[in-house]
Amino acid sequence: MESSTYWLDLIAETYIGICVLCCLFIISKQRRRPAPMMRVMLLVWPIITLWAGPLGIWAYETSNRRMPSHDGDGGARHDMSDMHMEMPMQPMHSHTPHWKSVMTGTLHCGAGCTLADLAGPFLFRMAPFVLFGSSLYGEWAVDYVLALIIGVFFQYAGLASMSHDRGLSLWFRAFKVDFLSLTAWQVGMYGWMAIAVFLLVGPMSPDQPVFWLMMQISMVCGFITAYPMNWWLIRIGIKSAM
Repeated sequence: MESSTYWLDLIAETYIGICVLCCLFIISKQRRRPAPMMRVMLLVWPIITLWAGPLGIWAYETSNRRMPSHDGDGGARHDMSDMHMEMPMQPMHSHTPHWKSVMTGTLHCGAGCTLADLAGPFLFRMAPFVLFGSSLYGEWAVDYVLALIIGVFFQYAGLASMSHDRGLSLWFRAFKVDFLSLTAWQVGMYGWMAIAVFLLVGPMSPDQPVFWLMMQISMVCGFITAYPMNWWLIRIGIKSAM
């Protein structure tokens, strides 16, 4: 048992280290060669590499690789890098495949979940409580509410960069989009964590590397369950393509 725990901790520590390096790589690349994108995505990409690791880098490169333009000014794209903060995003995905827009939108949702799940376990320790007879469900409730709050701000920032609307109507739209997308994400995330806690590993603490490895895997599961929801939200026009 001790041997298996040792190897699991070693795997966890190694993968966490890889993900941190991937995060630093994205930050460095954004500084050296900023790609045209909305402001909030500058935060999203480093955040999602904290669990996606090398796959997060692949998603970043894939998302920012545009289809060839037919207007003959491919060289103009390099000059646009200095304007990525202020440009309206509408024209940017005219040649972007639907699956790629859905992937980016889903990861945009996942960034809020990531921040919440980084902070949630430590916030819960400050004021723990029991829900449905279990402190685990209490912690999940804190994570969910925190993820929803952060996610709505992320959604508002994304929608505001693609729309001239402001105020309560846009906040309500951001809430509606994030509630549906976030809930779909949490289904996969909580599903995996339940398997990890009740079947595979047992109770875990944020002090343990294996806890964060299980959280990273749960984020992958969250992406899988949220992708179809984001596909549908974009398809029917509730969520804007990114």
